Parts: sequence; structure tokens; C-alpha cells
Amino acid sequence: MKTIVLTFRTFFFTVMSLVLVTSCSPEDGENGATGPQGEQGATGAQGPQGDQGDQGEQGEQGDPGTANVIYSDWINTELDNNIVATSASFSIDAPEIDPDILNFGTILVYARRISLGEEGNLVYQLPIVFGASRQQSYYFRAQSDEILITVVGNEQGESVGDGAFLQQYRYVLIPGGVSTNGKSSSEIDFTKMSYQEVIEYFNISE
Repeated sequence: MKTIVLTFRTFFFTVMSLVLVTSCSPEDGENGATGPQGEQGATGAQGPQGDQGDQGEQGEQGDPGTANVIYSDWINTELDNNIVATSASFSIDAPEIDPDILNFGTILVYARRISLGEEGNLVYQLPIVFGASRQQSYYFRAQSDEILITVVGNEQGESVGDGAFLQQYRYVLIPGGVSTNGKSSSEIDFTKMSYQEVIEYFNISE
């Protein structure tokens, strides 16, 4: 009987030990206090900013060109050298003249006397009045697609005479709003310039 009692006790303690182990879950215990946060590691020093690259130089402004500016070649006169009437006219085809040119642009007409002497060719801007012994006036009228050249005698009732005194003509058409040297064409009075100044201003070839 003693042997049976010991065995029963051993069995009892074994069972109780298992019950205690099983019933003790980690969830039943209290959470431990949160430990202090560790120190943040040192940040590496930022390097110095590099130098800014050199900026390229701005190019020089180009000379005013002939973009949008229209000009003709020199055109021979159709007037006779012995006109007995008090006036005479002929027309020059100018298909570039449209309502915009007529209303907003600048129309310049030049005539020249071809000279073989030392003075060279003489260029005049129309209208031009010759007094003294010549007594002639030259005018132009621009209209769609053409320019009308007219010469009249200054003396009332006198004939024109030599209408071919000015032997060639050419025109320059400057549309309104053309920008030249930072200025609009409406801000510049090209009629106050000489012929040489105009062709140099727009790089117009002779």
C-alpha cells in the first residue's frame, strides 16, 4: 500500500505542475516600462555649395534688316523729253500696295537724274519742285497695285518741256508697325530722311 500512495502523490504533483504552467500565459503579466530612447546618431556635415558657372555673354544686336520692307529696282521713265502739254503722267506697277500699306504704311518714291559727270547720279525724293529756268514739279499718287507719276509745268499754261529730266524711279514700301531698332515705323518719319539714310537704315541694295 505504501508504494501506491507514493505513486499517487507523484502523479498529483505532476498534474498540478502542468496546470500551473499552462495557466501562466505571458499575457497575464504586466508590461514592463518602456526603456529610454537611444541617442540619435550624429548627422554628417553638409559640404560647401559649389560656385555658380559663368553666364555666357549676350550677342550684339543685329543691324536692321529689310524684313517686311519692300522696294523696287530702278524703273525707266515713260515720259517724253518734249512734252507740249501742261502735265503728263505714267504708272508704275506696284502689286505690293494693298489697303494695309495705303492706310497704315509709309510709301516713299524716289527719282534720279543719271549724270556722267563728276557729281554722279542725283536722287530726289518725290514730290519735288524745280524752279528757276526748269519750272517743273514731279508728284506721285499711290493706289492699289500701282503708283502714278505726274510732271506738270509750274507756269500756268506753259508746257512741261523735258519730262524725261528725271530718268528713273523706284519705290520703298514700309508696312505700319514694322519694328526697327526698337521703334515702330509709326514713330519714325522716314520722309525726313535722305535717300542715302533710308537705304542704309534698311540695308537696301542699289
